[in-house]
Amino acid sequence: MVKKDTKSRQTIQVYRYSDGSGYNRASNAPLKNHNIRRKIPYVRHILFLVSLVLIIIFAITYISNTQNSSTSILITNTNISSGKYCKSNIYSKLIIVSINRRHLWACNESSLAYDSTIITGNENLSSDATPIGNYKIYNKLTSQDLIGSNSTTSWNDHVNYWLPFLQNQYGEYGFHDATWRNSNEFGNVSPYTSQASHGCIELPLTTAAWIYNWASIDTNISIIK
Repeated sequence: MVKKDTKSRQTIQVYRYSDGSGYNRASNAPLKNHNIRRKIPYVRHILFLVSLVLIIIFAITYISNTQNSSTSILITNTNISSGKYCKSNIYSKLIIVSINRRHLWACNESSLAYDSTIITGNENLSSDATPIGNYKIYNKLTSQDLIGSNSTTSWNDHVNYWLPFLQNQYGEYGFHDATWRNSNEFGNVSPYTSQASHGCIELPLTTAAWIYNWASIDTNISIIK
C-alpha cells in the first residue's frame, strides 16, 4: 500500500473576478482565464449581414431614383439646342414648350408631329410666369371665357379652344388660342415684357385647333426655359 504524501500538497487560493479573470494569491501571478467562454462570433456575422442589406437597399434606391429622374425630365435645353426635339420622348404623345425659344413641339413618340411659334407668360411677375415643369392635360373644352386678374390688370378673354394642365394659388394655366393677337406677335413677344401672356401658352388659332384635335386627356407636357 502506498501512502499518500499529504505534506506535498499545496493549497492555492484563487481570487476570481466576476468576468473569470483573477490572480494566484500564493504567487501573485495572473490567473489564466480558462473558464471563460469565447465570445460568440455571430455578432460579427450579424453586423456583416446588416451592412450587406443596407448596401443592397441603397443600391436599389439609387437605381430607382435614377430611373425616375430620367423619365421625369422629358426634355432639356441640350436636346432643344441640338435639334433633337422629340428624340428623348418616352411617351406616345408629348408637347414640349420652350419659353426662351417661344416655340412649341408636338411629338408622336420620338417623331415630330407639329411645331409652332407661341407666346408665354410674363417672367417678371410670379403670378404671370409660365410654370416650368412636367404636366398633363386634364381637360379639353371649347368656347370658353377666361377671366382673371393680377396686381396690375384684369382680363376677360373668349377662346375657342382651352386645354388646362395646371391649377395653383394663382389660378389655372393651359393652352388656348389668342385671336386678339396679330399673327406676327407669335414667336416675337418677349416673355420678359408686359406684352407676354398671364401665364397661359397662347397659340395661333390654327395651332390651337390642331393641338385640341391631336392631344388627349393625360397628354404629357414638358415646359422648359
